[in-house]
Amino acid sequence: MDHLTGLVIRSFFHRAAERRIEIYKRNGLPLACAVLDVDNFKSYNDRYGHGSGDEALRCVGRMLHESTQADDVVARYGSEEFVVLMGGNIEDAIEVAERVRYGIEHESVTANETPLSSSVTVSVGVAALTEDVLSLEQLVQKADDELYRAKRAGKNRVAAAGRR
Repeated sequence: MDHLTGLVIRSFFHRAAERRIEIYKRNGLPLACAVLDVDNFKSYNDRYGHGSGDEALRCVGRMLHESTQADDVVARYGSEEFVVLMGGNIEDAIEVAERVRYGIEHESVTANETPLSSSVTVSVGVAALTEDVLSLEQLVQKADDELYRAKRAGKNRVAAAGRR
């Protein structure tokens, strides 16, 4: 577990996600992945301090926990990067990603316990298992590619594979 966000860490994510992909492929079930990154996190940290940066990451962790299903695999993937592996098709994943994005943007302003110094936003990339994307590595890479497309398009948005 990541002590700051309460989410699992990258190595656990990989083990759990590999098992999940095999089960879903064997049973012909839809599976999707979302990769999200806190927008302008370094600038936020530099401007408001590491304590506020930590609170921003806790806010993201809380919103991911509240917005996903119990059987989804949700992890802190890197410094300010997070990943979710969820059952469902691309449309389901986009819905979850938008709920998370919207929630973080608004929760970061109105949090009662520890309000953040300034609003925080995230960019999200979404992809699904397809005939061309069959492995965990390919799925995460495809979602990560979409994350960077969302960033290039102006940040604080969701971009999904196959959707322009």
